This record gives sequence, C-alpha cells and structure tokens, in this order.
Amino acid sequence: MKHALLSPSASDKWTKCPGMPKLAAKVDYQVGVPAAVGTLIHSMTEQLLKGFLVDVSLEDYWLGKKEFVEDFEIEVDQDMIDCAKVYVDYVQNRTKEIDGRLLVEQKVRLEEISDNLYGYADALIVTPKRMCVIDLKTGKYPVSPDQNKQAMIYALGALSRYGSEDTEVEITIVQPRATWGGGPIKTWHTTAEYLVDWAYDFLQPAVDACEEENPKYVFGDHCRWCNARSICDLYKLNNKEKK
Repeated sequence: MKHALLSPSASDKWTKCPGMPKLAAKVDYQVGVPAAVGTLIHSMTEQLLKGFLVDVSLEDYWLGKKEFVEDFEIEVDQDMIDCAKVYVDYVQNRTKEIDGRLLVEQKVRLEEISDNLYGYADALIVTPKRMCVIDLKTGKYPVSPDQNKQAMIYALGALSRYGSEDTEVEITIVQPRATWGGGPIKTWHTTAEYLVDWAYDFLQPAVDACEEENPKYVFGDHCRWCNARSICDLYKLNNKEKK
C-alpha cells in the first residue's frame, strides 16, 4: 500500500516539522517488529470484517502460523488474535447499533487541501446523520482519540464524500493491548463544523508549510519517531549538543 507524501499516520510529525515529508521521501521506509505485528493484526481484522473467513475461526486459520511481514517472520499467537477480535467485535456491534453502512480500509482523500493528502481509514460507519471513524492501534503505549490528527484527517476525507455540514462524528481508538490509559476503547465526539474549521485554521497552513520549496525543519520530541532522522542535519546537530 503506497504511502502518501502527507500521510495521515505521520501527521503528528509533519504538522510540527514541515521539512519532514520531503526528507523522509528520500529514505527507504523502515518498520520494526511492532509495526510488522500491527500490519498482520490488521490483515486478520480485514479478513473478518470483509467476510473472507467462512465457518473458520481466527484460531483455526491463524494460530501458530508464521508469516513474513516486511523483513520479519512473525508467528501468530493468541494475544494477537484476541487483539483482532476486540476490534472486530466493537466495529460489528457499533455498526448494528446505529444501523450504519460499514466501509473497511476505505481510501479517503483531501484533494481540496492537497493531492498529497490521503490515507486508508481502518473502518468507517456511515449513516445519514452520524459518522464513526474507528482506528485500530496495536501498540501498548496508549493513544487518545481526542484531537487525534490522523483520525481527524480520515474524518474530513470521509465527510467530503459521505457526510454533510450537519453530520455528527465519532472518533474511536480501539487499542486492546494498551497497558494503561483508561481501557481498550475510547471515543471522542465532534461535529463536521468543528472539523472543517480545524481544517481551514490548522491543517491547511500545516500542509502549505510542508509543500514550500524549502520547508522549515523543527527539532523536538517528534524526531524520535521520524524515519528521516538518519539523514536530518538538524537532528544530528541537536544530538551532538546533548552529548
């Protein structure tokens, strides 16, 4: 799956450091074992939600199976399967509760802001008055749905296609393996009007800054997770000063 130059999943970095996207595009995208495990768990959830497993449980199909993801060989254990089940159960139950239309791994674009801004939402549930954006996180460090830039971008892209100015929006993070932080499922409620204002006031200027010919580089805590830090002069300079 091709990553956008302005990937929603990296938005917490490029909204803080406009130079990050163009610099990161010069290096091979690197993932670690946790990210590879996350990719595999997402594959399990997609199988279930799209109905690809018929009369076969995740345990029957996946438990003990070894898969190569990126450059890593991952053996599927029960914890990974349980993580997938928690997410799928929530998505299916919420879809029934609001009698919505479920869209899985739906591509959403924000062409009004930039052709470089698009991504794939894990799950969208659409009704005439409500939209649910549900994002699966497989890591252990808790992620909040409140003002979550990645999910807000997904919501904006989905609103332009399926919603209206009166649409109510739920942003939910499902994170079954989080070790603390208030439970595996957390939801933030907002509105289409709020998201559109955020897009004009915050997102558009951040995107414009990234697309400048010579974008600005900003050092900070976000650098820890940046794929471009190996070739970033500012990162190297600041690390030298700390030593």
